[in-house]
Amino acid sequence: MKLRVIAILLAAMLAIVALATPAYAAVASKDVEKQLMCQCGCSMVVDVCDCETANQIRAKIAEMIGQGQDENQMVAYFVAEYGEKMLSAPTKKGFNLVAWVVPFAAVIVGGTAMVFILRAWARKGRGEGEGEEVAVALPVSVEESDEYRDRLLSELKRFKEEGAR
Repeated sequence: MKLRVIAILLAAMLAIVALATPAYAAVASKDVEKQLMCQCGCSMVVDVCDCETANQIRAKIAEMIGQGQDENQMVAYFVAEYGEKMLSAPTKKGFNLVAWVVPFAAVIVGGTAMVFILRAWARKGRGEGEGEEVAVALPVSVEESDEYRDRLLSELKRFKEEGAR
């Protein structure tokens, strides 16, 4: 009886392992495909490309999974075969590190520069009115108002006469 239970448990565990292996392999295959660029010229990742070249790469990945190679070994094989252009993202070492660092550094430098520029503009805007005299219109008496109106009318009349000539 105990032997029978152990045999059934052992068979169940083997079945689970056998069923889980293809699922794991499919996940590993997709993980590798996402790291590699198709070489047909379409500039797409192997994971989404439908061309024959991508299918050949997928077949090679499946073959390598069958041989028991891990993700790093497969990626290294394709880099050795096609060069670093095969990678969908640059490596994080050597000169390629620049591709990872420069965008973040540019955002930081640009943001810092904007802060200083905006502060300078704000200071300049606040300081413009200082030291300037502002003309204030004072109330005008009725006599002065009549005098200004008469002067305006006479100048407009003279302007019309000179313009008619």
